[in-house]
Amino acid sequence: MPVEPNQLKKLRKELGLTQAEAAESVRVERQTWISWERDTDKPTARTIPDGLLELFCIKHKVNYKVLDKKVYIVYH
Repeated sequence: MPVEPNQLKKLRKELGLTQAEAAESVRVERQTWISWERDTDKPTARTIPDGLLELFCIKHKVNYKVLDKKVYIVYH
């Protein structure tokens, strides 16, 4: 299952990043990042693409794994 908006927000906060900093780290606009953190019941919600999630994990040294071309955050 793709990363849920609340998981992405929690991860960003655990890393001590603002939405603007997180967005900049994967080269997207802040508003795009905000849409990835938005509740899925909102019409403007979007899912972070797997490639950008993987890039985010690499840049911020977050453990992840790829299964069937999907990126999953590894929680300890």
